Amino acid sequence: MISDKTVNVAPHRHCLVCGNAVGREESFCDELCESKFKSSQRRQQLIFLIFVAFFLGILILPALLNMKG
Repeated sequence: MISDKTVNVAPHRHCLVCGNAVGREESFCDELCESKFKSSQRRQQLIFLIFVAFFLGILILPALLNMKG
């Protein structure tokens, strides 16, 4: 059954990693979550750069092979 009572919750955000409530100006609940987030960001950037390099290689390699042959 739905209650007519309203609950006042202070304005807040949630940690980007674990979802715990944090202050409005914060993004992480502690340094561990912040380091996990930064590590994840670096890993995503590395994977993206490898992906771009791979497809550039696929595009450029045939052109280089045609120049030799």
